[in-house]
Amino acid sequence: MQRLILATSVLSRRDLLKQLEIPFEEINCNIIEKEVDMENEYSPYEWVKAISSTKAHAVLNQVEGEAIIIGADTIVTMIGRILHRPKNREECISMLTQLQGKKHTVYTGLSVIYKHADGTYEEESYVDGADVYMNHLSPKIIEAYADTDEPYDKAGGYAIHGKGALLIDTIYGDFFTVAGLPLRLFNKSLYKRGIDLVDFWKK
Repeated sequence: MQRLILATSVLSRRDLLKQLEIPFEEINCNIIEKEVDMENEYSPYEWVKAISSTKAHAVLNQVEGEAIIIGADTIVTMIGRILHRPKNREECISMLTQLQGKKHTVYTGLSVIYKHADGTYEEESYVDGADVYMNHLSPKIIEAYADTDEPYDKAGGYAIHGKGALLIDTIYGDFFTVAGLPLRLFNKSLYKRGIDLVDFWKK
């Protein structure tokens, strides 16, 4: 199998990919989403698609030879407004207060670049969304969660696969989309190209 490279500095995506028990490398794409220059006002769907592609391309030029490069981006939206990562405790508390007791939508973009030995490449991009209903939260739990390290590198100020699981009532959609890496879409892309990840499970 070609080298599999995850273009991220987000530990949670690394941990999700590790669940598949397949060999992969990590290269930090050094992309700060809010600082990306967007010429137009993107919809949430277009935003995650563009950012995930930008992350994958940022790593593409660092890789020699054949490789499969994965870029992903996740955002939380409420009434069409994107909620980025909270910058501080006050902003985290404000975000969670807005989200508690209500529905919001999480979008994750996935870009998979297939780089060939001659330097050419092909790219496939996907976007998936899931509706998330957050519990009614007391000020105590909001403030306690804001006092952990978890919210500050997460869109919307929470991590569903960590302590933030206690904040969530119901999900309509793919858990892994909310967690930040839609593994079924990644598998779909590979399978279309004759790569079957289950082959790595054979002893």
